[in-house]
Amino acid sequence: MSKRDFLSTADLTRSQLDDLLDLAARAKGKPSAQGLAGKTLGMLFFQPSLRTRVSFETAMVQLGGHCINLASHDLYELEPEEQAVMDGRAEEHVVDAARTMSRYVDALGVRAVSRVGTWERDRRELLLRSYAQHSSVPVINLETCFEHPCQAIADAMTMREHLPALSGKKLTLLWCNHPEPKSLGPTHSILRVAAMLGMQVTLAHPLGFEVDSEVLEGARSAAGASGGAVEVVNDLGAAANGAEVLYARSWGCTKHWDDPEREAMVKRSLQDWRVDEDLMSQTDNALLMHPLPVRRNVAATDAVLDGPRSVIYDQAENRVHVQKAILKQLLT
Repeated sequence: MSKRDFLSTADLTRSQLDDLLDLAARAKGKPSAQGLAGKTLGMLFFQPSLRTRVSFETAMVQLGGHCINLASHDLYELEPEEQAVMDGRAEEHVVDAARTMSRYVDALGVRAVSRVGTWERDRRELLLRSYAQHSSVPVINLETCFEHPCQAIADAMTMREHLPALSGKKLTLLWCNHPEPKSLGPTHSILRVAAMLGMQVTLAHPLGFEVDSEVLEGARSAAGASGGAVEVVNDLGAAANGAEVLYARSWGCTKHWDDPEREAMVKRSLQDWRVDEDLMSQTDNALLMHPLPVRRNVAATDAVLDGPRSVIYDQAENRVHVQKAILKQLLT
C-alpha cells in the first residue's frame, strides 16, 4: 500500500469525513485499545503549540504508542525548495530531514505556520508539502497558514454533539480583531468541512480580510453538492442574525500578508469586530466556538467565553478523540 497522509480537508470525501467523525465519537469516553503499541509519532513544531501537541501526545499514549516532540529550537533551519543552491541560512534540506526521520518514526506531524513570504508563496505550504513528498511514513498537518484540518474535524465533532443534525444549520464564521497577524488555517478548514456537511455558512469579515479565493470557491462547490450554502457578508450585525453557531476567529489580510505594519494600520478601525453579549443576543441562541488561544476582551468578552453557550473547551477536548481517529486510520 502507498502511504496515506492527512494534509487537507480538501482531500476528504464526504464519506471519509463521516467515517472519521464516527470513529472519533466511538473513541470518546471508552478505554482505548492498545492498537498502536510499539508505534512512534514524531512531531515537528516550528511554532508554539498547546492543544495540538498535548492532544496528539495524549492520543498516542492512550493508544499504546509513543511521541517524540521537537520544537523550533531543536531543529535546523530547513530549505524546502527543490534543487535549491543552499548558500544561505538553511542548514539542511527537507529531503534529508524527511528521509532520516522516516527511518526513526512511524508517522510525522508538522506545524509550520509562520509567514515567510508573500501569500502566493505561503499558501503553497512548502515545508509541509516537502515533508510529505520526501517522507516514506504518513505526514499529518498540525497547522499551516493555509489549513488546520485536525482542528476542523474536532469542531465538526463538537457541533454534532450539541445539535441534532448539522445539515441546514446556520454557521457564522466571524472575523475578530487581534493585535497580531494570524493564519487562515482554522478558517479555511472549518469553512470546507461545514460546507461538506450541508450547513448554511455565512462568512463574515471586514473588507480587506477575504479568504483565499480557491478555498471559497471549493467550499461553495461542496455546499452545492451537499445541500448547503456559503455566503459572504461584510456587516457585523447581519452576520450574527439567526446564527445557530457563531465561530469566532481572527485571520490575516492576504493583500498585506508580507507587510504586517500595514495590516496593523488597517485593523485599528476594526476594534468593534468582537463577540460580546449584545452580538450573541442577535443570534438564534447560538453556540459560541473559538479554536483557542483567544485574546479575551479583544476577540470575545469574558462574559460570552465563560457563558452557558460557549463550547470552546468541548472543542479542545475533542481534539484528543479526533487525533485518535486520525492515527488509527493512518497507522492500522
